[in-house]
Formats: sequence, structure tokens, C-alpha cells
Amino acid sequence: MKKKIQIYISAIVLMAMMSPVVAADNSGSSKKLVRSHHNAVVDQYNAFESEALRISFNDNFNGFAEGKVCDLCEEIKVTITPQTKAYENNIEVPLKNAKSRIGRFATVMFEVESKRAVAIRW
Repeated sequence: MKKKIQIYISAIVLMAMMSPVVAADNSGSSKKLVRSHHNAVVDQYNAFESEALRISFNDNFNGFAEGKVCDLCEEIKVTITPQTKAYENNIEVPLKNAKSRIGRFATVMFEVESKRAVAIRW
């Protein structure tokens, strides 16, 4: 009887010691899959929300927008081109309407590599 109790306790201790190792091994691989998928999306596009939009563009729709991706992030400057789209309440509007948002809330979506504005939404 004593031997059975020792085997039983040894089995419990062994399982308890192996659980963190197995959990760490499994969680590491799934995090890598999620992380690599997430980075693929973020690496192509990003956005910043501005409570007081700062944009400037000329009659040819060439210009810039400035903002921060997060409160602690550095300010970035993205290029506005004639291909930049403008959306009001999810309906596409002429890009010139974006000037009415200067100093007001808007979201600017941009390509991370080229820092080219893709869309301005409000």
C-alpha cells in the first residue's frame, strides 16, 4: 500500500512539473502564428486618429497630413496624393471636402512603407 501511495504522489509531482513546460512550449508556437499574421497586416497599412486634423494640400491634391498612431508615439507626416480617398460616414466624397475637417476629428489611413495616405475618414 505504501508503495502505491509513493507511485501515485510521484506521478502527481511529475505531471505538475511537466505542465508548465508543455504549456510554455504550446503557447510559444501559437503566439508566433498569431504574431506573424498580425505583423503582415500592420506592416502594409496603419492609421492615426486625430482629434484636430492637420492637413494641407494644393489644388492638384498634393500635400500632407500629420498625426500620431498612439499618444506616446512620435508624430508622423504622410503624403496626400490625388489617389487619396475621402469618406464621410462611410460614403466616398470628393477629397476637397477633407479641408473642412481641418482642426476637427478624422482618421487617416496610410501605407507604412511609402507613408502615402490611402484614405481620410470622418
